[in-house]
Amino acid sequence: MESQKEFNLPKGFVVILALLTSITPLAIDMYLPSFTQIAQHFHTSIDNIEITLSIFLLGYSIGQLFGGPLSDRYGRKYFIYIGLGIYIIFSLMISLATSIEQFLIFRFIQAIGGGLAVINTNSIVRDIYHGNEGAKIFSTISMIMMIAPMIAPAIGTLILNTLGWKYIFVFLSVYAFCILYFMNKLPETSPKIKDSPFFSNYKVVFLNPKARLLILAGGFAVSGLFTYITKASFIYMEYFKVDATTFTVLFGLNVFTLVSFSRLNLYLLRYHSASYILIRGVLIQLIAAVMLFAFSSVHVLTSVVVLMMMYIGVLGLIFGNAMSLILEDFAKMSATANSIYGVTSFILASFVGFLASRFHTGDLEPVFILMLSTSAMSLAILLYASNKYPKPITV
Repeated sequence: MESQKEFNLPKGFVVILALLTSITPLAIDMYLPSFTQIAQHFHTSIDNIEITLSIFLLGYSIGQLFGGPLSDRYGRKYFIYIGLGIYIIFSLMISLATSIEQFLIFRFIQAIGGGLAVINTNSIVRDIYHGNEGAKIFSTISMIMMIAPMIAPAIGTLILNTLGWKYIFVFLSVYAFCILYFMNKLPETSPKIKDSPFFSNYKVVFLNPKARLLILAGGFAVSGLFTYITKASFIYMEYFKVDATTFTVLFGLNVFTLVSFSRLNLYLLRYHSASYILIRGVLIQLIAAVMLFAFSSVHVLTSVVVLMMMYIGVLGLIFGNAMSLILEDFAKMSATANSIYGVTSFILASFVGFLASRFHTGDLEPVFILMLSTSAMSLAILLYASNKYPKPITV
């Protein structure tokens, strides 16, 4: 492709970006099987450990908030290096934490570093690709990246059973250090626009009404995922009483479905627009959430697992398409637009995850209500946007 020659893309370009993006699902999913042990170590409840997920999402949002405009002005790779450096140091610091307060603080700063680095992944893609071609690349990255959450709980369980939970964060530090090597292979794609005030690009994105709607719709769809992630240990290990190994398998099934839907998305993009597929993906997600809630009092493990696979898996029709639509209008400030989308998604996710922990009742209904609500909000916004902007957003 012409764009590939212009930027001299290395072999495995998409894989490299997927490896960078994977530091996020690894940081979130690897320590899920160890919640009970971490709670015991710090003499606190599992609800307080669940909050560390919301803390991570909040810090990650802040990293993206500043990383986006800085990347557009000064370069993608520079802030990838800075972000990975922070992530490496504070992943190690978490393993040395002596109190739950230290754990929370180090986790927060670790997440800021992750946000600074990962915000550049989608921006690099947008610098090079456009339209459905961009959606295909985003979907391919998502599909490769989803290997991380599929194997993350298994790796976490192995480390937990052999070395202890602290070494999970040592592993995260080593992984991020290895990513630094691959970053040298990437070209610099940032337009490096320095002739405008630092946050002026945010104003441009916010003043775009179509972008605002798409950002909110995508954010609500993603926040449903993090409701599940926040409560996955409770649902499977406490409510259904499965062990850590079985939990790893059940969690991996969701990721397998997500990879499958991502592959399906690549096929569907040959015949349909990204917006057409996106709306139907959110509709399927809502139907799965309705069924989870409607039958919450009679669910058995099998029914929850199957419906969760559908709810999480269909995000393969949502992630890449939402990202492509949001970034399409912002060729010269893609990192800024991406950071707004990321900040919105993760702030919504951290808030919903916090609600999931605070309204913990020991039953499944509160979890499913939150998942249903976020999907319903996403679909309602998309339908409104398709009515207001029928040309780019087709039903």
